[in-house]
Amino acid sequence: MPPLFYEGHRFDPSLVRGEIRCRFGGIRVLICAPVSGVGPDALRPFPTTFWLVCPWLLRRVGTVESEGGVRRLEEWLDSRAPGPWRDYNLLHQRLRLSLMSPAQLNFLRRFHPSIFRSLRRGGVGGIRPRRGEVRVKCLHLQTASWLALGHHPGAEWLHAEGLDGECDGQEVLVPAAAHGCARLPSADGQACS
Repeated sequence: MPPLFYEGHRFDPSLVRGEIRCRFGGIRVLICAPVSGVGPDALRPFPTTFWLVCPWLLRRVGTVESEGGVRRLEEWLDSRAPGPWRDYNLLHQRLRLSLMSPAQLNFLRRFHPSIFRSLRRGGVGGIRPRRGEVRVKCLHLQTASWLALGHHPGAEWLHAEGLDGECDGQEVLVPAAAHGCARLPSADGQACS
């Protein structure tokens, strides 16, 4: 099966388990498998369960992130929601494991225990904060998780930064036959860039 491309990122098609779409039918977030690689020697953890691919949101999130957004979200969570943030990380641990069958989990436990431990211990995006520490791994990941799950301990902050908006329908990613995604043409017939 050929690789999938979303906004310049190459994905092994076996990683993609589903998608979250916007009101225009475009793909906003990919739901990813917890393990990537083909063959027993190539297996590795893929702790990013939700991957943001909406072009409009990628630009918006990139702007906020370049303005110190990761640090600001960490400070906000640390002062307002450290307990809910810890619980959200635990939810991601359980969710990641729930995306695997019992046979897959048993295989990892038996033949790849380090991968199993990595998946079991990692929180949002695989991050492993020390006890009581609030650490955030990229706003793209936080936004994707929020949009996919419908909640986030920093939802108030993410909303205030405009990270739940959407385009006017001109930049929608749609599946393109065997090659990943393409943008819909704009109203004047030109491809969106």
